[in-house]
Amino acid sequence: MVQVLADATLQEIKDHLEVIVDSGRGTTFQGSESVVRQLSEPGDLCSLIGQIISDDDALAEIAALSYYHANNFLKLVLLAGDKNPWKLRLHMWHPQPDASGIIAEDIHSHRWDFTTALVVGEYFAQEYRIGPGEEYYHFKYLPIGQGKAFSLEAQGKEQLTSVFEAVLPAGTVYHINHEVLHCISRSAGKAAASLVLQQPAVEEFTNVYRTSPVGEQAKTEIEVQRPSVDQLRDELKHFLTWIDCSGPLRNTAPSPA
Repeated sequence: MVQVLADATLQEIKDHLEVIVDSGRGTTFQGSESVVRQLSEPGDLCSLIGQIISDDDALAEIAALSYYHANNFLKLVLLAGDKNPWKLRLHMWHPQPDASGIIAEDIHSHRWDFTTALVVGEYFAQEYRIGPGEEYYHFKYLPIGQGKAFSLEAQGKEQLTSVFEAVLPAGTVYHINHEVLHCISRSAGKAAASLVLQQPAVEEFTNVYRTSPVGEQAKTEIEVQRPSVDQLRDELKHFLTWIDCSGPLRNTAPSPA
């Protein structure tokens, strides 16, 4: 356990993550697992989210960096490094009552290594490698950054074969290298959420593999929706209903003079 985080403020958590990333420990599962596991504990996570909800400046910063992802989840950047471009993210998959069965995302790599703790629900995780197997449409995904759109550049077709699959329940913590091709699937009617410690990017683009093409152009730009501050506050309050915040939480109110 990383006891230094037990009663930490947002700034203290940010400073601690900065040290971990700067030291290089965050690039391995052994170096990042303990801090991600503790931050994902209900008491610590409720405290972290509660502090953000009560901080208008933090809400505005997070709203500007966050968006509703094309893979059907809300991608929230809770904290971001100043010295190193790491991010602590919360991913929220809302139940979709109008859908049925399983919702699967596109197979993809990443621009960074990351460590994830699944904090709500479960999902089915798969990993792939290039090789004889099912054929997919291959795209180069260029990131959003501060803008409002990402782009997909057609790269032809590629065959992929599955090399790993497992159902991951809440409480699972795992690490993925940026080169790994993976995807997750989940039940349309159930909520899921994960806490992600993202390392600084080491690639300029991501590889995406889809079962269908995207438009008729070689390059397609797709706009994303960013939450407003009010939407973000409501989303975070709703997230707190998904986890057990009944235990003792840190009092973040200022001490009397």
